[in-house]
Amino acid sequence: MAVMPMPTPRSLILLLLLATPFFILLPHPSAASVSHPDLILPKVVNDNEAHVVVLTAANFSSFLAARRHVVVDFYAPWCYWSCKLAPEYAAAASHLADKGLDVALAKVDATQERQLARAHGVEGYPTVLFFVDGVPRHYPYYGERTK
Repeated sequence: MAVMPMPTPRSLILLLLLATPFFILLPHPSAASVSHPDLILPKVVNDNEAHVVVLTAANFSSFLAARRHVVVDFYAPWCYWSCKLAPEYAAAASHLADKGLDVALAKVDATQERQLARAHGVEGYPTVLFFVDGVPRHYPYYGERTK
């Protein structure tokens, strides 16, 4: 069985930035009528990640239901590659927010939210999933892990 190379943080961000305009332009008929008063807004971990939403089992489903496009980073705090991705991911979240694009970048500590990670097929860290209308879209990545 062939081993696939892991994606690099930079290439994941580039893929996200290239794919985002296409998905944002897709029509969403119910977007104007969606209201989620029970949405739990998660805490922000630090100022550098002001635009990265922290998700847990308690708010994962409601947050995905409230947003059309969500990118979720399932990470482990001890993982070297998760730590390398974190600042690039935060920069992408800030860039998307500054541009006013309807894409939320979120993260899940998969070591704390094991059932949530397992439910989404997370087998390694970091695992980045792109959700459209709450449904994960699978975009395999075969590049290197370099910036």
